[in-house]
Amino acid sequence: MKWLFLVHQVYTPNSKERVKVWRAIKKTGAVLYRNSVYVLPYSKERLEDFQWVCQQINDSKGEASIFISNAESGKEDRTLEALFRKARAEDYASLVAAAGHLLRRINAARNRRRTTDGQRDAFHKEYRQIREAFEDIRKIDFFSGSIPKGVIQIMEDISARFASPEHVVSSFVKNYSPKDFRKRLWATREGIHIDRLCSAWLIRRFIDPSAKFVFGAEDALPPNAIPFDVFGAEFGHHGEDCTFETLAKAFRIRDTAIKQIAEIIHDIDLKDHKFGRSEANGLDLVIRSLADSIHDDHKLLEIGSSILDGLYQSFSKQSR
Repeated sequence: MKWLFLVHQVYTPNSKERVKVWRAIKKTGAVLYRNSVYVLPYSKERLEDFQWVCQQINDSKGEASIFISNAESGKEDRTLEALFRKARAEDYASLVAAAGHLLRRINAARNRRRTTDGQRDAFHKEYRQIREAFEDIRKIDFFSGSIPKGVIQIMEDISARFASPEHVVSSFVKNYSPKDFRKRLWATREGIHIDRLCSAWLIRRFIDPSAKFVFGAEDALPPNAIPFDVFGAEFGHHGEDCTFETLAKAFRIRDTAIKQIAEIIHDIDLKDHKFGRSEANGLDLVIRSLADSIHDDHKLLEIGSSILDGLYQSFSKQSR
């Protein structure tokens, strides 16, 4: 494998500047390899992340250099990967601890039946912070594979406390008829990538041809819209399924080509290599490249849909 190494020294006695640099490095997902040396698996995007950190270190009267290198052997690769798995396991453990503490306080307040508006607002704010931390960890979880089930469960448990009755997460996916979901407004988080983009394509192609979409901050989505791929939504991650798989099951889409596309999206989104689809890396790279250059989610969906239409036609021909 190819690796990025950031070697740095911060000379400023200002503790705020030191903490600022440390937070910038932590945000990239890098782990400490040696004293003052951090490492990341190579990609152009992560190289840019390190370059921004270098700039920040230089602005703090420090010195920083980036090196790109291959590991000496497969063993060295595995050693480096283990550092990342350990770091992300610790991140998830901290998240579960914080989420568990919040859930116990929510349950205690509900049992006392004395939850004030101020408490509810505080609980919501804390939950949003935990949820944002969860998304941040997912973005830098380069090697761990699927998200620990305990993390998903406790996040869904808390989400269910805030969800409206019609959107509470079920322990199973119900079946629906597409005819009951015509000409609806659908909503998901902005900055769409593989699961949200492909789910929107699936909705418009097989469920609601006249669907309109809203992409925005998760806590500001329209209440009259059908949420998908957000916490607390029925059409989201369930068990080992990504949102695309959940939608396909919920609306009983048994198309062979859709099944193959679902496997590719699962491997990209959950990173657990469950299906071992060789197309996953290619589709992931194409969608990421588009997202880097197109910052309008509606335009990205339009172009991404053309790619998915072609992929669907290709798989359909193969099955015939």
